[in-house]
Amino acid sequence: MGLKDDLLLEKLKEIKILYEEASKKGTEGTLSAIRASKLIMPIHEYIKEELIAQGINPSKIFPRLNRTKPEIKLMGFLKEKNQDITILPYSPKPEELKNGPLIGKTDKIGKELTNKSLSINVRSQLSSIAKNFDTLYERTFAEALNLHVRCPKLVMGEVYLVPLKAYDPDKRGNRKIKFREKLPLVKYIKSFQALNERGVHEESNEYKYERVCLLIIDFTPEIPEIINDVKDLIKEGLITKNDAGNISLEGLTINDFISDILKIYKERHGNLNSLR
Repeated sequence: MGLKDDLLLEKLKEIKILYEEASKKGTEGTLSAIRASKLIMPIHEYIKEELIAQGINPSKIFPRLNRTKPEIKLMGFLKEKNQDITILPYSPKPEELKNGPLIGKTDKIGKELTNKSLSINVRSQLSSIAKNFDTLYERTFAEALNLHVRCPKLVMGEVYLVPLKAYDPDKRGNRKIKFREKLPLVKYIKSFQALNERGVHEESNEYKYERVCLLIIDFTPEIPEIINDVKDLIKEGLITKNDAGNISLEGLTINDFISDILKIYKERHGNLNSLR
């Protein structure tokens, strides 16, 4: 593995340790607290480090490296929403909305700047991966739709971390870690394929992201393993060859996530100079 993979594995080990230590000694409330505060933060920092490594000016990334605030709140068609990671090419230009459901509200960033920005959100789900899928997927779908309807040139990325095998919630608090539920792989991969790769010049498909990363992780070994190819899933007997003929992780992995999304930004806006 290259340095980039080593860095990602370090971050995934942090998540594994955080979650498992909290699960061994805590309740759902304890886990909710770490989910809300720091469980997924290692992936946020990985994304920021990769952006900086590829030439993005650290001062244009919000929140800054190793910081959790301030998050930038972007104004969409129906609501404004904090973004996990935002790159702003220049200073905000606040404006009052003159039409739409939010008429009279102040957009603190401004429509012009939002259209020229880059936003990346990071989500994770380590248990109940089948039960809550529809609700969480609908939320993911709605995020892009809300912002793209108003600002169609905004470049959006989504990193969605899920385990190959979910942690067993019934074993919490007894000093043990067990895995129970298997990820419904075909459903997840097909669903995120449908949200991926919004075209550079597309005027429709506002529900899509410019680039999605479905980050499938096997947390059962001591060192987490990253699933990057459906061939690995066939070898492990997790999907059939027939299933594999209908799905692919190509264009959905973490490998080229940052380079892909920066390439799309460059093609859409002419260059990356404003981000450097």
